[in-house]
Amino acid sequence: MVVFPTEQAVGLNRRQIGDVIVTVLNDGYLDLNFSLLDGISPPGAEEMMRAVHRPPQARLSVGAYVVQDGRKTVLIDTGAGGFNGWGGRLRSALLAANIELDDIDAVLLTHAHPDHIGGLAAAGETPVFKNAELILSQHEYEFWTDEKYSFGIPDNARPKFMLARNALAAYRARMTLVTAGEVLPGIEFVPLPGHTPGHGGYRISSGGSSLLIWGDIVHFPDIQIPYPDVTIAFDVDPVEACRTRHRTLDMVASGGELVGGLHLNFPGFIRILKENGKYSFYEEPWCPAII
Repeated sequence: MVVFPTEQAVGLNRRQIGDVIVTVLNDGYLDLNFSLLDGISPPGAEEMMRAVHRPPQARLSVGAYVVQDGRKTVLIDTGAGGFNGWGGRLRSALLAANIELDDIDAVLLTHAHPDHIGGLAAAGETPVFKNAELILSQHEYEFWTDEKYSFGIPDNARPKFMLARNALAAYRARMTLVTAGEVLPGIEFVPLPGHTPGHGGYRISSGGSSLLIWGDIVHFPDIQIPYPDVTIAFDVDPVEACRTRHRTLDMVASGGELVGGLHLNFPGFIRILKENGKYSFYEEPWCPAII
């Protein structure tokens, strides 16, 4: 195995899924407050972080994934793009992976919260990935673009809708809306509703192996995997988000499937265990390069 200096500096992690290479990109982070969690107190959340030897702060990792099968280069989510001062390192991470913006053939969105679409478009409906098709859930598209969902929203939420509408409009000529099933060869959209109405994940399958990139099933894995009833203020439907989290954890634990998530602790791959009705996880080892 050879580790390239640029990969060490920026922090890339790669896995081979059959004939497909999946690369984790680190867009940076955003700082929140544990008061946004429901089902656990801020002191309780801090204590859980200390128990697993992590800093007791609500710092959320922001990532993205690149899937390459030798024919297409596909990006899953685009980071925060500097929105509200969050993230913004996606471009440098892509360059470190020897990927230019124009190399991206398709962008797949798990959902359209700012920390997932911030890097998708510039102002004036200008696409960042000029050659890319945009693929997302039809329900998600309708949620962010139909006025019936945004009518009467608080002023502090309006910038999120404006960001989403600008980003989605930038790709209106090259957009595919899906509900479920295969969206590209070897890539399946898996609906995981609750966090947003059209929130979902993508299962990459090749050569008998698979990886589920599960979007925002968890924001704080050290808290929400052992305590899946804990929800976050960003959940549009917290009850549905909780049901979906339980169902998803059961699914990946039963099959031992490799999991990726946009807010997992870098380097971004885990496996879920379930024993005596309790969930836990372990992080897959770092693998900077595959030669």
